Amino acid sequence: MRPPLLSDEAIRAAIRDVLASGERLTGVAVRARCAERHGARGGVARVYRLIREAARGPAARGVRPVPWSDSRETREEAIARADLAEERERVHQQRWARETDALRSRLARAEESAREGFAVRQRVADLSLALASAQARIAALEQQLAERSP
Repeated sequence: MRPPLLSDEAIRAAIRDVLASGERLTGVAVRARCAERHGARGGVARVYRLIREAARGPAARGVRPVPWSDSRETREEAIARADLAEERERVHQQRWARETDALRSRLARAEESAREGFAVRQRVADLSLALASAQARIAALEQQLAERSP
């Protein structure tokens, strides 16, 4: 096994760079940043392991926690966003509940129509059989009548 081309610290620096730029922290972004800086992307498993380590907490990422007083506006905005997301989710769930109900009722009507269609086809088959029997009887009677008349 050959030694890695990038050190863990180089990958951690790329992780910090991705976080500082405001990009979403993904393996693809970190590996692209490593390729830009060092000409090597780093092993996938290693990069994702270091990302998981970095995501465990602010101290692991080298980011200090923001004090409560500094984050109040951000917290209130986050609560407003969460409330909006909950409202959207509720509306979304209601919409899909209505659509699901409509589809279930359409399915019930289709099943009822299928049962009625089966009953109609069965009645048509019975009547066709009775008609064929009646036509055979008529033909037999006409033949008997034709034999009696000279």
